[in-house]
Amino acid sequence: MRYLFIKYIKRVLALSLSFCLAVLAFTSTAHAQWRPSKETGLTQTPPLQLKNLSNQLINISNFSGKVIVVNFWASWCEPCREEFGELIYLREKYGSQGLVVLAVNLAEMKPRIMQFLKGNGISENAIEILLDRNSTTYKTWKARGIPTTFLVGKNSVVEGAWIGAIDDADAEDVKNKIEFLLKQ
Repeated sequence: MRYLFIKYIKRVLALSLSFCLAVLAFTSTAHAQWRPSKETGLTQTPPLQLKNLSNQLINISNFSGKVIVVNFWASWCEPCREEFGELIYLREKYGSQGLVVLAVNLAEMKPRIMQFLKGNGISENAIEILLDRNSTTYKTWKARGIPTTFLVGKNSVVEGAWIGAIDDADAEDVKNKIEFLLKQ
């Protein structure tokens, strides 16, 4: 009987350890991972011409000479929702220095987006939200999942992308890349 009890305890401990390692592995990969442009398959900025929530056509070429953050997201994506505040923070912190943040929503209608904004206490004008209703722009930009956030330099060169949610816009990885491009 004692032998069975010890065997049972060992099994429980092994399963507990496996579970803890799996949780640790998941949480360590849940953060955004930087990929340089050569790994994204992009060098020059692909076209991006979409309507915003006010039905105005926004063309990325109008932001020539600025550093641009292009984020692909959806309101049903939990990491995207968690990241949204960080994108607004980036715009507020660096907008006056020439950073433009474009949040490209995938395939959702305006009422759903407005519901998301209202439910989270976010102003409609807090960030430029663009509507990619058929995900054509998402495909053109070669995004591989959401959230994906591309960083474009003043010279319209895609520097790279963060794959996954940016959970701290003040993290050295994020801050250094943006500030370096803004100084060029």
